[in-house]
Amino acid sequence: MALITLLLFCCRAVALAGTDASLIIEHGPRQTKQIALTFDACPTGRPDEYDEKVIDILISEKVPATLFLSGRWVEKNPEKAKFLADQPLFELANHTYVHPHLTEKTDDRILREFSRSQAIIKKVTNSTPRYFRPPFGEVNEHVAELAKKAGLVTIQYDIASGDPDPDLPSQRIVRMLLRDARGGSIIVFHMNRNGVHTAEFLQEAIEGLRKKGFVLVTVGEMLKK
Repeated sequence: MALITLLLFCCRAVALAGTDASLIIEHGPRQTKQIALTFDACPTGRPDEYDEKVIDILISEKVPATLFLSGRWVEKNPEKAKFLADQPLFELANHTYVHPHLTEKTDDRILREFSRSQAIIKKVTNSTPRYFRPPFGEVNEHVAELAKKAGLVTIQYDIASGDPDPDLPSQRIVRMLLRDARGGSIIVFHMNRNGVHTAEFLQEAIEGLRKKGFVLVTVGEMLKK
């Protein structure tokens, strides 16, 4: 049942994304061998909202990644945010402030979510995000237009790792990733311990993608093309 729910969620996210590639980016150029690994971090209410093992794997394997941080997560984890900003492998991006359902909010509230998160990330890390990922994968063209107004490019994904699902075994996640990965794919994971098994399978997934000839890059590097 959990897997069915996850698949329905992913289908909903893609359906909400619309078709305007200039507003909502779900993947990069298909003719390349580049793939972007992305990691979301928002508050969970748990004492520990930072999966150090995930970050250690990325650093030890020299994997560039785009990290979508909510402003509230940065407020609660300032030293960790500073550490991430100091790593040349990583690109920091905006994941709103409190991770709301944006398609249900007013324009003013949506813009405040963007601006507050931007200000906090800038203050703590001295980094100004260029990219934004909608919470829950819920976005429409109007939200993306507001993001554009705030100076942000909306980044979705074409592959959901499924790492928040406790009933999805690590080996199944790896098989799915290696089966579905294509040039230009943007894959979403979690680095705030919402990814139940992420640290267990991440290294194997990285090795498998590289063996298939994919080059791992940040979203920003991918979109240069």
